[in-house]
Amino acid sequence: MVDSAQLLPVARAAQVLDISRERVRELVHGGRLDAIRIGRELLIDARSVEHRKSVVKPAAGRPLSARMAWGFLWSLSGCHPSWISPSERVRLKRYAQEREPAQWPRLLSGRARVYRVRMLAGPLARLREDPHAVVSGPAAAGHYGADLMAGGADEEFYVDAARFEDLARSRRLRLDSAEPNAVIRVPALSGVLRPPGSDGYAIPAAVAADLLDAGDERSVLAAQQLLTLTVSR
Repeated sequence: MVDSAQLLPVARAAQVLDISRERVRELVHGGRLDAIRIGRELLIDARSVEHRKSVVKPAAGRPLSARMAWGFLWSLSGCHPSWISPSERVRLKRYAQEREPAQWPRLLSGRARVYRVRMLAGPLARLREDPHAVVSGPAAAGHYGADLMAGGADEEFYVDAARFEDLARSRRLRLDSAEPNAVIRVPALSGVLRPPGSDGYAIPAAVAADLLDAGDERSVLAAQQLLTLTVSR
């Protein structure tokens, strides 16, 4: 739930992040900042502003493109990204060796759009079994053996773009809710959610990336444990 006492006008969010107002609106549209609209005014969640300032730290170089980001995640999860060329594989191997997990939130920020939504129990349960979606977040971390229980946390998924649009059109999810109960990431590349042999959970490296995006101590520790347990470095 977004606390109304922790809402910032666009101008203030821009000042805190040292970016333009237009860029703040772009980040909201792309799911990188949480916001709600009250009347005609767009208000930004102060916690997401602080998260972006402290976790998604500015660094030299640009984030990876969607195809390279997913190539990186597939490779680290022991999958073969057929869309990546041999020379690109060399680059990704270097990234895996040189880029610490603390750099992942920026490096992999182009992999998906992020939406915090509200869903009723029925559609939410069906989404867990949907072949066009995979479970991520704490539930997936626990599935892979990391010591992090979902508890009362929002459920997290990756959902194919076409399925997400269908859910939005049919009103099985609400994008404008002040009390979201699920996080949905829509990949910026098609066909990457279920590598051959995978089940209904996001690949381990993608789950780790999502936990690192959360930025809190428990999530970061779980991501590091998950990388140790399941990811090829």
